[in-house]
Amino acid sequence: MSVQSDDSLKIPSQPDQAADGAQPESADDLDKLRAELAEIAQKADEYLRLAQRTQADFINYRRRVDDERVQLARDATITFLQRLLPILDDFERASAHAAPADLESNWARGVQLVERNLRGLLAAEDVQRIPAEGAEFDPREHEAVGRQPSGDVPEGHVLHVARQGYRKGERVIRPAQVVVATRPQAT
Repeated sequence: MSVQSDDSLKIPSQPDQAADGAQPESADDLDKLRAELAEIAQKADEYLRLAQRTQADFINYRRRVDDERVQLARDATITFLQRLLPILDDFERASAHAAPADLESNWARGVQLVERNLRGLLAAEDVQRIPAEGAEFDPREHEAVGRQPSGDVPEGHVLHVARQGYRKGERVIRPAQVVVATRPQAT
């Protein structure tokens, strides 16, 4: 077994002595070494900046992808809710056009239970009706399907709701279809 000496681990004791133990031959060699050291330090700084920029770009990319994923989930939820609303409309029409005696049957109670459950699902998703009856016409929330003269409702207000509108939070899922009041014709 051979024993290594600690000579290979010694640090140069003189500032002009190179790391490999060789003495620089002149001031020119020392200047060259300093220039090489400065160049290496400059490249190291450049690589550090590049690594930091790459890391920041990756963090921004990950944040952007997360935001897009959340937006896609929101859009998918809205699309699903838009597909449920016509079913709720059908339940409302069925209940509105049923005879009072029919509403007391077990079958009608079952239909009303399904409608209530559907409303509960929409409420859990923060879906609310857009108030329309008697409200001032707002093209962001209402879709005018007609105009009708009225002496009871002020001009430009909703006279009748043809189809309910809904919103989720501040976003309109489906505008309310409404008939807007106009001034009565003078005869």
